[in-house]
Amino acid sequence: MIIPEKPFISDFFLETLQRLRTPVLQTPFLESLSVDYQLNTVDANAFFEQYAANPCGLYSNSEDSAFWVFENMPESDLAANIARIKDKYSMREVFSTLNPEYFFKKSSYEELFTLDVRAVPKPFVIKPVKGIASIGIRAVFSDEEWPEILRQVEKDRNDYGTAFSDTVMNLDSFLLESYIEGQEIAVDTFFDGDSNPVIVNIMEHDFATPDDNSDRLYKSSVTIMKKYLASVTEYLTRVSQELQIKNFPMHMEMRITADGEFIPIEINPMRFAGFCTTDIASYAFGINPYECFLKKISPDWENILSSGNRDIYLMGVVDIPRHLDKNKVVFHYDKMEAKLSQVLEVRKMDYHVFPMAAFVFAKSAPENQQELKAWLHDPMDDVIELLD
Repeated sequence: MIIPEKPFISDFFLETLQRLRTPVLQTPFLESLSVDYQLNTVDANAFFEQYAANPCGLYSNSEDSAFWVFENMPESDLAANIARIKDKYSMREVFSTLNPEYFFKKSSYEELFTLDVRAVPKPFVIKPVKGIASIGIRAVFSDEEWPEILRQVEKDRNDYGTAFSDTVMNLDSFLLESYIEGQEIAVDTFFDGDSNPVIVNIMEHDFATPDDNSDRLYKSSVTIMKKYLASVTEYLTRVSQELQIKNFPMHMEMRITADGEFIPIEINPMRFAGFCTTDIASYAFGINPYECFLKKISPDWENILSSGNRDIYLMGVVDIPRHLDKNKVVFHYDKMEAKLSQVLEVRKMDYHVFPMAAFVFAKSAPENQQELKAWLHDPMDDVIELLD
């Protein structure tokens, strides 16, 4: 069952729902779309009655849809799990049994300005307890940086505080936690009816510098899947034991320390990678993540990983730099596309509302990895034009 909600839904997702005749909640967002798909739409009363009778799993393209669950099934296990998982501080408490020495602390927005930053072990990361798209997230390496970090967080709050619903993002409450060194990975997974983890994609998330928190470069490939599939599956089995959930999709970001320890960064409930960017799995592996969840089937990883495909598939988010006035810039999409050799798809966003201008899917040959490094470090000065 599907709840479609703002801000974005992909044609690939809609085509899947049309083909499978999946029950889809009739939402105002769905009605506002100028698309011609024949979907199996259901009104709210019938939709939630059907789910209550057979809670086999609910998926959404956006966490904005959580309010439908809270409004129609406030006492359900599903509502409780969504609320618990979306709260980063709550998740830190849950995972403290898996990572007992990990530092974390909760603070209100106001308390940040009176915080004695000298007493906080460094480096550390500040992030909203509920957040999305790297808004309000900063890494802090020294006491001297703190005043500027506060200014940047304040600007994020002013610029994007109303871009997403309170269900998705709340810039009134923040988490301070240890900075984790190591490779960051993003995992699209769901827990089946027996609480077993089923992985539909793993991406490496690369950063330009230690204090970079952008989403400029996510990579997926057969090589990456071979590297992580077994160990991540084993870790998610432990996560399942901690969370005690089933028939539940999520997008999980975590880092792997030099000692091989997995430390969760965040978990996003009800969905895979946001803004339907989980679609990259269709390019990289020829699989449909939504269909896997709706039918409760696992990708044929044994066959996929024996294919010999050496290409790397990129999902990149191009932001408007936070120090710029988003209402006084023009973004040149043609110049951006020219920076990559094999662009597969570009999704344009309203960058006057959201922090990003585009989501990009591309393919790169192993011998052409310099272009990915250049893409990661490119300031995009020639793509973003400043207006007077």
